[in-house]
Amino acid sequence: MSIKRILLGLDGADHTPVAIRRAIELAQYHQAEITGVTIVDESHRREVGPVPVDGARAARALRERRLEMSRHAVGEALETFQESCERQQIAFRVRQESGESFALMTDLARYHDLMVFGLGSVFDSGPGRDPQDTLSRLVQAGARQMIAESGEYRPIWRALLAYSGSPESAKTMKQFVQAQVWPDVELRLLTCARSTGDAAALLAGMSAYCRVHGYEAEAEASAASPKTRILAAAQEWNADLIVLGHGGRNLRRNRVVRGTALHVLQNADRPLYLAQ
Repeated sequence: MSIKRILLGLDGADHTPVAIRRAIELAQYHQAEITGVTIVDESHRREVGPVPVDGARAARALRERRLEMSRHAVGEALETFQESCERQQIAFRVRQESGESFALMTDLARYHDLMVFGLGSVFDSGPGRDPQDTLSRLVQAGARQMIAESGEYRPIWRALLAYSGSPESAKTMKQFVQAQVWPDVELRLLTCARSTGDAAALLAGMSAYCRVHGYEAEAEASAASPKTRILAAAQEWNADLIVLGHGGRNLRRNRVVRGTALHVLQNADRPLYLAQ
């Protein structure tokens, strides 16, 4: 499973510089090209909420100010991206778009191997939109591998794989291992299960799978709730990346999995690898 085309979201949000650096790092290693997509979602930026009868002028000025700030931030992100690619001699393309951001990204995701974006973009994807629904749309459209950047840039040396034993979780673990996004990364498997026997079986199976693909993985079985244990384990082990299964449509059928994934998305202080 090779990585030859990387899709990079350039929305000008706080995490965009980190996303640019990550995409370039991966393009260098995998000899991939990057498609940088700038999107100014005008309908979203013009949303200011209820407006008093005598506040129309102020609301209009606020809308225009927000839109101008967004255009400026996106322009700066694009300039940084282009200069960085040229300096590192990375093949790249640029798509400058306007409209509903994730609708456009889903169209492009079909033709790329990996998508990189700032985690904040998921939560800023439209008024009242659930970030899980946004990710589900991306997965259903063909975005099989995604890296969501959160906080400051950190080299990836340690990856925590949160494995529940579900088909979706297993698929995520296998994609991460097969793709060898970071071939030299140190892995730690985490399974949260009430039964120690069940946890041991899950860990043994996935450890063996990692081993035949060239990875020796540490393992941890926990009786704690995955909703709290995943982030705590990442902190304790000093993981640089959390690998988290994403069930697409199936998330609506499993409130526990959905709640866990949403909690990690909202509270992660390090990058996430998401896949289905």
